Amino acid sequence: MSGFDMHGLRSAKPAGMSPGGFRFWTEEKLRNADTDQFRHVNNAAIATLFESARMEIVAPESIRPLMGGTNLAVVRLLIEFNAELHFPGHVQVGSSVVEVGNTSFRVRQGLFAGAEKVCCAEAEAICVLVHGETGRPHPVGPDLRAYLLAKHGGEAYV
Repeated sequence: MSGFDMHGLRSAKPAGMSPGGFRFWTEEKLRNADTDQFRHVNNAAIATLFESARMEIVAPESIRPLMGGTNLAVVRLLIEFNAELHFPGHVQVGSSVVEVGNTSFRVRQGLFAGAEKVCCAEAEAICVLVHGETGRPHPVGPDLRAYLLAKHGGEAYV
């Protein structure tokens, strides 16, 4: 958990990010099956919540043609856990594409819970476009790049 270093000692790092600044939002209902023997939502379930939110970035029917017959493969996933999460409840996952390369893009995410919008976990994922037939990395086309980098008003992140 944030606030502790690898040896269980308190660190000076503040816990979590704020919900401002995310372009894409997903709401998920927590399930009893998401919990583990410690009665909190398991880290693997949290990874799945982040995955669902990333997939919603490219889910709109209008975006599928921009994908050029590709799928997403996550080649790097870093999750930092800031606070415990318990069933029952709902969470909101904010996602923003912060960088686009030749065949990949980097997504920042935050998982927020409760009326206070506590940031329970943060993630960063690098996703590669993989062509469905060849299985090889595929270039990010200009229209997809523009969509991924657009802010709410259409300008690009820099």
